[in-house]
Amino acid sequence: MPVERRRIIRTGVRVVVALAVGAVAVAVVGAAAVLPWPEHRVDPGEVVVAPEEAIQQRVCPGPLLSIGDDADAATELESFGSASVISASSPEDAEIEKTSLEAPENARADEHGAPVVLESQPGAVDPGMLAGAQSQTARTDLLGGFAAASCSEATSESWLVAGSTTLGRSSLILLANPTDVAATVDVRVSGESGPVEARSALGITVAPRSQRVLSLAGLAPNVASPVVHITSTGGAIAASLEQSAIAGLAPAGIELTGPTAAPGASLVIPGIVIGGESGVHADDDHAEGDAFPAVRLLAPGDDRVEVTIGIAEVGGGDGDSIDVDLQPGAVSDIPLGELAAGTYTLRIEADGPVVAAARATVGSAESATDAEAPADLAWFVAAQPLPETAVVAVASGPSATLQLAVGKDGSREASVTVDGRTRTVEVPASGAVSVPVRGRVVELEGVEGVSAAVTYRSATALAAFAVQPPGPLDTPIRVYPR
Repeated sequence: MPVERRRIIRTGVRVVVALAVGAVAVAVVGAAAVLPWPEHRVDPGEVVVAPEEAIQQRVCPGPLLSIGDDADAATELESFGSASVISASSPEDAEIEKTSLEAPENARADEHGAPVVLESQPGAVDPGMLAGAQSQTARTDLLGGFAAASCSEATSESWLVAGSTTLGRSSLILLANPTDVAATVDVRVSGESGPVEARSALGITVAPRSQRVLSLAGLAPNVASPVVHITSTGGAIAASLEQSAIAGLAPAGIELTGPTAAPGASLVIPGIVIGGESGVHADDDHAEGDAFPAVRLLAPGDDRVEVTIGIAEVGGGDGDSIDVDLQPGAVSDIPLGELAAGTYTLRIEADGPVVAAARATVGSAESATDAEAPADLAWFVAAQPLPETAVVAVASGPSATLQLAVGKDGSREASVTVDGRTRTVEVPASGAVSVPVRGRVVELEGVEGVSAAVTYRSATALAAFAVQPPGPLDTPIRVYPR
């Protein structure tokens, strides 16, 4: 057979085979489109994994500091007394070790102490169930008032919403590094006019197991409404801010404020204590000074944010609301209006992320030149929702009260145990309750989604701190295996 004929026959056979295969494929696809496929669905499994038992740690800020008491050393820092520190844990009898950090900038650290680190040994404390708090009363010629603070976890990022560097006001940023490696810290300040240029605040080194103190006035002078954003690499940082005020020649309050909740579109500030009839009209957004209740807000993004501030008295219904437009990067102190004495909850709803804290004052400084000057001031930060259980350390102080608030997603029946005695507290949806706590240790159950704070109040003393949930490394996580 000629070669050419054989090539034609082979080519024809290949074409016929290809056509046959194609026909079969078309038939299979057509059948698949017409006939029903077998159904099989498996719900993803889930496993709750507890973190490996590790050392839990909380950092207490240490004693209050004064600056420039000696005219010959105008920038020298020194403490003027010791802070009272307590710890709380579950189980309650767990052994908690207390160690002090180095405080080289405090000239009297050897006498009055330094920041304290609370640590539990692996497995000694249930995950996330370690807490600490401190309190101190200031009575000097230039400083007066009462301050309380919780002992916080060291993190790589925090927001401090408090302070002022205008005339008569001093603010110190306290940076504690409880880790065994150096921390490189960037401190960025925003004020009422926007971000503050402070190149010296970038790349600050905080040595291992030590505290660094920065004067906010040195970074952002004459700023009435600062917000401080702190980030760190290497070691983690426990940050806080001390603010003190003087009216004329008289002390007009002191406070030690921890980090507020991270930027969010929905924030809760529980337990704002108003000591008496006080305030200015809510439309007066240029009110100056500390002697009126206000909420400080910052939209840290690049867009304008519309905010609604709900103000409700504990046990008093829905209350009033204030609408505010925030310019990006500029801090606003919004007066809360003329409020009667009582305890209030702020609910902040925004169409973009914001950070927030509220300020209030109590009493009058009798020897102050200005008769309206307060005897003490306090900052109330936004509190993140708690998990199902929590433990709270209550430092000593006047009329200590636990403040509990929930959102619109339903009421909570919380179990509050104070020094072994348990009571059930009903927290209504979108409501709040106040629970007096005279014990050192408070255990909470049934508080998932609840925001909480501890407040103190007397005729001349006011202070507060938020009960923040443990970080992600302390709490169990839910895993969906593949």
